[in-house]
Amino acid sequence: MDAFDPDDCGIFFAEFAMDKIRRLEMVIRAADLGGFAAAAKHMNITPSAVSRGIAELERTLRISIFKRSTRHIQLTEEGRELYHRALDVLERLAAIEVTANAVDKQVRGTIHVGIMPPLSRHVVMPQLAGFLDTYPNLRIEFHVTQDTRAIQSENIDVLLHVGEPPPSRLIARKLGQGRPAAYASPAYIARHGELEDPDELRAHRCLAFKPDWLAQPYVRWTFTKGTRTKTIKINPAIVSSDREALIVGATSSAGIIFMACFDPALIASKELVRLFPDWTCKPSFNIYALYRDKSAKAPRIASFLSFVQRSFRDFDRDEHTILHAGSFNPQPNGRGVSHDGTARKES
Repeated sequence: MDAFDPDDCGIFFAEFAMDKIRRLEMVIRAADLGGFAAAAKHMNITPSAVSRGIAELERTLRISIFKRSTRHIQLTEEGRELYHRALDVLERLAAIEVTANAVDKQVRGTIHVGIMPPLSRHVVMPQLAGFLDTYPNLRIEFHVTQDTRAIQSENIDVLLHVGEPPPSRLIARKLGQGRPAAYASPAYIARHGELEDPDELRAHRCLAFKPDWLAQPYVRWTFTKGTRTKTIKINPAIVSSDREALIVGATSSAGIIFMACFDPALIASKELVRLFPDWTCKPSFNIYALYRDKSAKAPRIASFLSFVQRSFRDFDRDEHTILHAGSFNPQPNGRGVSHDGTARKES
C-alpha cells in the first residue's frame, strides 16, 4: 500500500474546491447570459459540460437551480439564493486575486467615474468609505454624465449608464434592472382612502417623471396580475425631471409616484407604501457599468468594478426597487455592444 502523502491530499482538496467553484461559475454565467450554450461559449467549454456541471451541483445540493423550457431558463427561488451566494464567493475570490496581484500598493491613481446623482447618492457613496479604506492610494472623481463618448475619448474610466447603451466597442457589465411600482405615503392613503385597483389611479393625484431627453412625461403606468394587464394613463398634478423632488413630494403626501431604483429605506420605514401589491410592474431600465476592454486590466479599475457590483446588491438586498443581475432573464440587445458578466457578446 502506498504511503500517505499530505501533498497529494492537499492537491486533491484544492482540485475538489476548484471544481465546485467552476460549477458555481456555470450557474452565474447561465443565469446572466440566459442559457447553457451562451454560458459555455463565455467559459470556452461545451454546452454539455455546463449542463452536466449544473446537474451535478443540483444533485449535490438536492435543489432545483433552474426552471428549464425549450426556449429559456429561469432561476428558481432556491437557484436565486444560490446565485447571489455564488456571486459573492466569486467576487471575493476576484478581489483576493486583484489584491494579491496588485499588492494593494499598486492599486493607486485616479478613477474617473461617470454617474447620475441618484446612483451616486444612494448606491455608491454609502459604501465608498470601506472601499477607500481598502485602497487608500486611490482617488475617485465623479462626473455627472451619461454620455458614452466621454469613455471613448478616455475622459471617463467607468460610466454607470442607465438604459440601453448605444452601439460601441465598450464592455457593458449589467448591474441591475429598475423595478417600478406605485407608492404613496400613509398620510395620503389615510386622507384619500385605500386604493384596491390600478383603475382608481385616474381619480387620484399623481406625480410624473419626465427625463430631460423625453418630450413627454411617463404618464402610462402598466400593471400585470396573472394574465391581466392594465395600462393606466394618468393626468399628473406635478411633472418634474427631478426624481428626488418627486420622491420628496410623495413622502410629503403630495401624490402618488410610479418609481424604481430609489432608497429602499423609505419602504422599510413605511414613509412610502407600495400600492396594489397583488399587481406587478414590468421591470424598466437596465443599469450597466461601461468601460473599455483594456481598462479592466488596470488593478484600480478591476477593483472599482468589483466594488460597484457589490454596492448594487447591498443597496437593495430585498429587491424592492431594483432587481439584481441574475434575477431576471436578459434579452439580447442586438445593438453591437460587447457585454461582460451578464450579457457578454462580441460585436
